[in-house]
Amino acid sequence: MKKLLIILSVTFSLVLAGESVAIRPGVSLDQTAPGPTPFISFVTLRISDPVNLSTISFSIRPKQGSKTRPISATYSSAYLQNAGYFQPNSSKLTLPVFGLYQGRQNTVTVTITFNGGATQQNRVNITTAAYVDGTFTSPTIVQPRSTTTTISYDYILMKASTTADTPVIIDSDAEVRWVGSVGRGGQQALFYQNGIYSTDSATSLVRLEFDGRSTTLADYASLGVTGIHHNFDYGRDGILIDVDTAAWLESINMEVDGLGNVLRTWNLADIISAAMVAGGDDPSGFVFPAPTDWFHNNATTYRPSDDSFIVSSRENFVIALDYDTQAIKWILGATDKHWYQYRSLRKFALKLGPDTLAPVGQHAVSIVDDNLLLFDNGTASLTQMPTGMGRTYSAPRKYAISGKTATEIYHYLSDPATKSSFCSSVYEDATDNYLIDYAQADGLYCDIVGLDASGAVAFYFQYVADGCGTAFNANPLHLENLQFD
Repeated sequence: MKKLLIILSVTFSLVLAGESVAIRPGVSLDQTAPGPTPFISFVTLRISDPVNLSTISFSIRPKQGSKTRPISATYSSAYLQNAGYFQPNSSKLTLPVFGLYQGRQNTVTVTITFNGGATQQNRVNITTAAYVDGTFTSPTIVQPRSTTTTISYDYILMKASTTADTPVIIDSDAEVRWVGSVGRGGQQALFYQNGIYSTDSATSLVRLEFDGRSTTLADYASLGVTGIHHNFDYGRDGILIDVDTAAWLESINMEVDGLGNVLRTWNLADIISAAMVAGGDDPSGFVFPAPTDWFHNNATTYRPSDDSFIVSSRENFVIALDYDTQAIKWILGATDKHWYQYRSLRKFALKLGPDTLAPVGQHAVSIVDDNLLLFDNGTASLTQMPTGMGRTYSAPRKYAISGKTATEIYHYLSDPATKSSFCSSVYEDATDNYLIDYAQADGLYCDIVGLDASGAVAFYFQYVADGCGTAFNANPLHLENLQFD
């Protein structure tokens, strides 16, 4: 691996008790080496007192004119030892730096803290290779990030399937800042416990580290899983994943912990069938075994206030279950669809409040301040008959759910209206700060739109759509001040 020698022309200083005095350096920079992608580099340092090293951090200066907060991270001595980057009996330490700009010189501030409070700081220039990609490095900037507004997040996790090094992280200037190692990620991706959880095969869960390492945590084939699909979401105790089996297509969810251990499973075919039988209905005309896509679960979430597991069924509705007993609590959906013809399911239907539209063909459910947020695609059912009415546009919507009533309290309508028939997402970061992904905007583009707290468009990037593959779903991320302990 080619290494680039860093020549220092600065004065080191030791900061102690609030004063700075020039001394013989306790830390010296040796060299840098490129990582597995242009967004990662490894900085080698030599430390004169390695036993007393406490932490080391880096911060990458944003490009000129950028309003993004710097990508920064702090590593404890223990973390670096466990990762194999540092041994106290050696003066040599390797610092992983990730989130670098590709194809240019990056200015990185490195800060070393010793036990007792002494710190040493230095700036390092790291020049990276270009990242060659025809999609993510060349979007159409419909609106660059506004310099007159503040948005609560700066980074975006794009869940792509059109590139081998997925997922892709961009910043709010549309700069690519990180990609997964080639062949080790999939469309399903989630930032969790300071890593990216994804899939590296049809049935395996993998954890990607920001420094380029990866670990296959579990293979669920032995449990009868034949495929992992759609999305990863945050659950009560871990990660919620969507799985297929030979018997059931897109109607089973599992929750797994950070090590890949299965915590619980929900089989929506069994749950709904049991409720229909208990209510006097025959489920055979509604619940179908594989290969029929009768349910099409595409997203899940957890509602802490009443301990609910919430599932988005594109074909039918949004359904809430008790997290542990798995009993049905309520159903939110259009009443002109097939499910509403069954009395056993109709009794769970939420009433709609004033000026409220039910979601149709929705994706990306989440809970924000106890309210239900989702992307309403406006797409009629494809399998269930009657299909219900579709709409000519798509819109993020938020619902307040109280008792047996759902009231729409927010929606966003683009101007002109946008139709994204499938996939897509909306998530709220800080209050009223939204990230919208129109994965199939008018069937041609993948539009990534940020809204600030005033409702104004903070940025708008447009990519060529490859089905849902450019960004099936996109999450806001915070890569400032990460702590690796």
